[in-house]
Amino acid sequence: MFTVRHARPQRIDPRDEPVYQLAEAAHYLALPRSTLSAWLQGQRLQGRKHAPALISPAQRKPVCLSFWNLVELYVLASMRRAHDVSMQRVRRAIAYVAREKRLDRPLIEQDFLTDGVDLFVEEYAKLLNVSQSGQTAMRQTLESSLKRIKRDERGLANRVFPWRHSPSDDPYDVEIDPTRCSGKPVLTGTGVVTGVLAERFFAGDSIDALAADYGIAREKVEAAVRWEGASVAEH
Repeated sequence: MFTVRHARPQRIDPRDEPVYQLAEAAHYLALPRSTLSAWLQGQRLQGRKHAPALISPAQRKPVCLSFWNLVELYVLASMRRAHDVSMQRVRRAIAYVAREKRLDRPLIEQDFLTDGVDLFVEEYAKLLNVSQSGQTAMRQTLESSLKRIKRDERGLANRVFPWRHSPSDDPYDVEIDPTRCSGKPVLTGTGVVTGVLAERFFAGDSIDALAADYGIAREKVEAAVRWEGASVAEH
């Protein structure tokens, strides 16, 4: 008599799962939804020209993003919020880095943090004739933003500390971890979802009451409300 052995189903990396709606990602990254839509689906230019997408979403219909996508968008958002960048040139510079470093997805891989940033800035500057001071500012912003991405032993992103005002000065109060609370932003080191705290605060709960309910310092509650309350219009 033979024993039938069933193969174990392969474990799906949670970073691959399509879990973020477009509106969610736009809020987390403090960017207009229309901007993310253009980056993910492309956009029509003058005449019949069409700019292709910068990033391929994990799910296309309806558009739903993975953690990998969110990190890629985070890097692009860092460029856009700190500098008046040309996405057409960004696309070409990213493609150049991918070729030179032989990377499939350079924005989420460790090599982009090292000499990949220099390659990107140099290529972008060449395409757009950016001044030396402009190159330095872009390099500093990118390096500061990328340091807020934590990586696994293979050098792939597994956690990000998003920023609202300055990648170098903003505290690490909020983290996005695909293995915690379905990838929603939480207070660092906890399972407390920032959106839940903010929702309760704006519904009338006091900072002290929320701190008591969740067993956290009131400064943590304030940080969550401050982060969630930041408006896209501020950026």
